[in-house]
Amino acid sequence: MRKWSFLFCFLFLAGFGQFKVLAQDTIAEQPKKEIKYDQSENLNPPVFSKETIAEYKKDSAFDYTEKPVEENWWSQFTNWVWELWLKFWHWLLGDFEAGGFISFLVHVLPYVFVLGIIVFVVWLFYKLNPGATFFKSKEKPGVFFSEEEEIIKSKNIKKLIEKALASKEYRLAVRYYYLLILKKLTDAELINYEFDKTNSEYFAEITSEKINSGFRKVTTLYDYIWYGSFAVTETDFKKAEHTFNALENQIPKTVD
Repeated sequence: MRKWSFLFCFLFLAGFGQFKVLAQDTIAEQPKKEIKYDQSENLNPPVFSKETIAEYKKDSAFDYTEKPVEENWWSQFTNWVWELWLKFWHWLLGDFEAGGFISFLVHVLPYVFVLGIIVFVVWLFYKLNPGATFFKSKEKPGVFFSEEEEIIKSKNIKKLIEKALASKEYRLAVRYYYLLILKKLTDAELINYEFDKTNSEYFAEITSEKINSGFRKVTTLYDYIWYGSFAVTETDFKKAEHTFNALENQIPKTVD
C-alpha cells in the first residue's frame, strides 16, 4: 500500500511539473497584440495642476514607494538554508532549467520533507500515546486507599493480619502490618497520620534515628511487596514479618 501511495505521489508531482512547463510554453507562444495609436487630429495633451500633484504627494494613500523589508534572524536562517539546498542540487545535477521538472522537484522536496516529519511525529505520538499513560489512573491494590484511615482508626489490625494469614494472602498481611506500624507511630505521637501524606513527610516527623531507620526499611519492604507484581510466598512473609516486629518493639508502648 505504501509503495502504491509513493508511486501515485511521484506521478502526480511529475504530471504537475509537466503541466506547468506546457502552460508556460503556451503562454509564451501567444502572438503579441498590435499596439494602436490614436491618429485623430487636434489632440491636446492633458494639463495637470502642479498644486494638485503636490497635494497628492503629501497624501500617504498615494505613496507607492516600496520599502525594503528588514530581514530578521529567522528569514536570514531560512535564506541561508535555501542557498545551501540549491548549491547541493547544482553540485549534484549541475545547472538545470528554471521551469523544468527538476527545478519543480527541487522546490517541492523541502515541503515534502517537512510534511513527512510532521506525519512521523504524529504517528510516533499516536503510537507511544503518552497522553493515555499520563492520564491513566494507576491500578489500585486489593485494599483501597479510601479504607486505610478507617482500618487504622477503628479496626483490630492484629485480627486482620491473622485472617489474611489463614487465607494465605501474604501480600495482604504485609499490607495490614504496615498499617499497624502507622497506627502505633500515631498512638505514640511520633507521626501525625493523615490520609494524603507522603512517606517522606513521615520520615521528616520521626526524630528518633533508630525508629526512623527502621520505618524506612519497612516502608521500602512494603512498597516492594505490596506494589510488586509477583507472588509472595510464606517464606517471603516470614522475612518481612521479622522486620516489622523489630520496628514494632522499638516504638514506645501506649496505654489503651
